[in-house]
Amino acid sequence: MNHRTTNEDGSRSTRSRGGETVLVHTHSLTRALDWFVYPVLLLIVIVFLTVRPISDPDCWFHMALGRYVLEHGVIPRTDVFSHTAAGREWISSGWASSVLLQWIFSHWGPPGLALMMTALLSALYLPLYIFGLKRTGWGEPMLLVLLSSLLAAYLRFNPRPDLWSLLFLPYFLLLVSYLSRQTSRHFRIIGAVAMPLIIALWANFHAGFLAGIITFWISVIAMIVTHEVELTAPRAKILFAAGAALSLAWILNPYGFRFAMLAGKIQAIPGVRTLVFEWMPLIYLPGFNLPWPTYVGFFLLGLFFVVAYRLSRSKKTRWPLFVAAFFLLFALWQRRQGGLYATGIPVLILPFLSNLSEILKRRVVFARSAAMGGPIAICLLQYYGILESGQGLPTFGVNARTLPCIPTEYLAQVPTPPKLFNSYAMGGYLLYHLSPQIPIFIDGRLDVYDPSVWADYLAIEENRMSIDMACVKYGINTFAIETRDAIGEPTHLANRLAADPRWILLFFDDDYMIFARKEMCADSVQSKAFQFANPLAMNKFLTAMRAPETQQRALEELRRAIEVSNGSALAYAMASLAAKQNGEDGAAERYKAAALARDPTCPLLR
Repeated sequence: MNHRTTNEDGSRSTRSRGGETVLVHTHSLTRALDWFVYPVLLLIVIVFLTVRPISDPDCWFHMALGRYVLEHGVIPRTDVFSHTAAGREWISSGWASSVLLQWIFSHWGPPGLALMMTALLSALYLPLYIFGLKRTGWGEPMLLVLLSSLLAAYLRFNPRPDLWSLLFLPYFLLLVSYLSRQTSRHFRIIGAVAMPLIIALWANFHAGFLAGIITFWISVIAMIVTHEVELTAPRAKILFAAGAALSLAWILNPYGFRFAMLAGKIQAIPGVRTLVFEWMPLIYLPGFNLPWPTYVGFFLLGLFFVVAYRLSRSKKTRWPLFVAAFFLLFALWQRRQGGLYATGIPVLILPFLSNLSEILKRRVVFARSAAMGGPIAICLLQYYGILESGQGLPTFGVNARTLPCIPTEYLAQVPTPPKLFNSYAMGGYLLYHLSPQIPIFIDGRLDVYDPSVWADYLAIEENRMSIDMACVKYGINTFAIETRDAIGEPTHLANRLAADPRWILLFFDDDYMIFARKEMCADSVQSKAFQFANPLAMNKFLTAMRAPETQQRALEELRRAIEVSNGSALAYAMASLAAKQNGEDGAAERYKAAALARDPTCPLLR
């Protein structure tokens, strides 16, 4: 009978019945896995999750702020990009990171932003892996924890200020952890000075610094309540002094005390937790839930913590339990806080990682298989689009399907009449590329707008406010709106505009449409209108293609639609249906294939 053991140096061996020890995994192989293979696999996963086309619409208004600061040398205190919030107070959630984002983008474009994310997350996950490796003597335990963390956090990997909170929080927690265990007065003083400095820096990069302050006080109170630190001990005095300093250090930002108003402004937005995706609860029963791999990562990370903590021989160190509970509740309340949970829990596991290691040592084959297979599985999930965050191999660029790239170019070239109404998700990208020359209606900076503007926006979209009333109240003469779900929905704003002869359709592709008030458009703009080639009025289009007096005009519009929409599926589908109507079956099949290649779910071909 053979008995498998793990040696102190990390090598694996089996002891035979006769007492001979046969080395199964040599020390050099183990070191190669721990110090080279696993870090490389971790880095590959980070690359797969960060090097992808930019899809987030909100990063653009952050970069617009950064561009303004770089161009003018001052931070704008009021909104300068919209016509509905002009002059209202604007408190940026991260002015310094916005400047950095814009500086990187202006020099290196989308590749620079992607590589910045790769560098930041590598600076987080690789050191955490090393800490875990040194604590247990082998890499598998911490690698499995970090892979779970990556799954739980990857949806937050966007070039936005909150990415910096994912970096600051774990290092801040590490400092709290070491400070709680250090007996050296010299070290405690250094730590007590360092923490307020971190909070001051953090507050200028992202508003997530509040999570750092809250977790610090949760930790200190838990240490005192559980008698890990005596209230009268010198260590407690240093902790309280550090807490007082860091609780005020955040004021060292351009907005001073008013920075604290940001959270209240966001909470005042009507329906923000049920209508804005990232502010919804982690589990939202009406729908709009996260991709299932995210929940798997959340569960595994929590499971690792519970197992490691429960097996702790000493229950004296309890403060991580209270902090972990806070992160879990915070993430359940707002899914955008899931990133803090995902990057904070690995640090909280570190004091108990040896317990998890003991379990995995008894299942070495499983641990090693999971450590080797986990990174491959995550990369495959990303490659096949199961993570719902792009797909394919790592690549740079901008996702023109989720961002209004083509309609933005159109608005920049064609002088549509002011003022503009835009869909919420389009706002950030439009703001960056068109404002302040073309002010927008709304964007992701909901805290900047009066709550009534957001309420009116929803009313206009949901047909609770008429188009005429909206135009009177806000002076709207151009609509740029999302239309992915417009076909077959008669109350959709696009269908209401298309049915009103006072509005002309100037642009459409598979995702967006642009309408303008006809009487406010110059003749040169009116000449670009789609009188017949409108995917929302197919009967009118097909009738025009049959009638000799309108056929040529409809055909010219169709060709122009294919050109300006960069070969949209809707335009090719219209061409296919028109060709089929005229008995041109070969052409109809070619156009149909082109449409389905662009969008396999094209609504006109269902």
